[in-house]
Amino acid sequence: MLWAQRPALVVGVRVANVRVRGCEPMKLAVVGGCGYVGLVTSVGFAQLGHEVAAVDIDGAKVAALQSGHSPIYEVGLEPALNECLAAGRLHFSTDIHEAVKGAEVVFVAVGSPSLHDGGTDLSQVQEVARLLAEVLDQYTVIAIKSTVPAGTVQMVQQILSQHGAEGLHADVVVNPEFLREGQGLKDFFFPSRIVIGTDSDHARATMRNLYWPFTAAAPPAGIEMAQGVPYVETTAVAAQMIKYASNAFLATRLSFINEVAGICEQVGADVADVIQGLGYDKRIGWDYLQPGIGFGGPCLEKDIRALIHFSGQQGYQPSFMRAVIDRNDFQVQHMVARAGGLLDSHLAGRRIAVLGLAFKPGTNDVRTSLALRILQQLADLGVEIVAHDPVAIEEARLLMPHVQYCEDPYDAADGADLLMLLTDWPEYRDLDFDRLGARMRQRKIMDGRNLLDGNDIVAHGFDYRGVGKPTLVPVP
Repeated sequence: MLWAQRPALVVGVRVANVRVRGCEPMKLAVVGGCGYVGLVTSVGFAQLGHEVAAVDIDGAKVAALQSGHSPIYEVGLEPALNECLAAGRLHFSTDIHEAVKGAEVVFVAVGSPSLHDGGTDLSQVQEVARLLAEVLDQYTVIAIKSTVPAGTVQMVQQILSQHGAEGLHADVVVNPEFLREGQGLKDFFFPSRIVIGTDSDHARATMRNLYWPFTAAAPPAGIEMAQGVPYVETTAVAAQMIKYASNAFLATRLSFINEVAGICEQVGADVADVIQGLGYDKRIGWDYLQPGIGFGGPCLEKDIRALIHFSGQQGYQPSFMRAVIDRNDFQVQHMVARAGGLLDSHLAGRRIAVLGLAFKPGTNDVRTSLALRILQQLADLGVEIVAHDPVAIEEARLLMPHVQYCEDPYDAADGADLLMLLTDWPEYRDLDFDRLGARMRQRKIMDGRNLLDGNDIVAHGFDYRGVGKPTLVPVP
């Protein structure tokens, strides 16, 4: 496929200049508008001047957002939300009929969680399709942002057709999101690419109009955003595979570097030196080569498990993808085992302070956070856990109420035999480690994110372990 860093459409291997009507305001609706993807999508398009109606079944979140308070933590998101509300371009509601009335494009951004067998729960997508079939009152493009497997578009089209909405009243498009939590708004305005999957010429034209500011040679006045973004038009199933393959590849890089880090621990090499040497190869680079506790969060693990599942349903066994997941599961066990090694293999009855609960810094999201998985395994082994996080304590408390939480990291360290750093919040780098160590029973640190300078930590009298790092102990 040919990529062009200029205002262009990429269609197979043909490149054609974009000629659309321009950035005229459109009426948009976002179903699932209180979730992360839905909220960022709603705020982003509202900032571009479109009229956006965000609809969700969670009345409490709708009320909070309509009053300008975001339940999702991300730098810059709440100010942008309030700007759009004040301008009258964004409205939140629980009434899907009112939200989609007159909408040219309806984004579907509802959840698609994993089932116990790794498959994808499509019940929310199915329900949205049924509701849209009942309320659509004009031709509408239904753009699916939710990450869903091959065959979902046909399922949605069948539901629409059964209710008389498909064809004349609606076309279905796959428009996958590539948002990183903590940097969602930035990724909205500076996307690496825009992918549209459909076989409808009418739908393609509508989506080109909507995304015109991103493909234009110059953005609209007063808006800081990317220019000439690669724009990929393809089939619906290829668009879905682009999303799944992207996340599977990122997960693969993380499992790979954790494997390398494990070998470095055995031979005494510093994985940071290895990564530096790797990254200078232009075919490899440095992105997603940060060893740690493994990949968690709401996307990578869920999506690679879904890819494995629907591949199996088609008679194909993706053994390589399974190995990526197995290596990630092992990394959690490895972190627990290394904690045990620091405490002479005696974990029961020990007190461990944990810094970091969110799956990554910059967000309060603890869904499938590997930090919480590590906490659970430690708790199962009889460890007393005291945890801190700058923003995610309340979210973690809902999932793990048996853990003791502290609003101050120094309080969390009080009487601890070991401190485990599991989320690389930058403020943890600036802690007073003399003060921290003075409150601990033993000065031992397991840095699961390689956030800290090991030599500096050892200078403060700590026994330090990183991931893929040589063992560092204080000199007597």
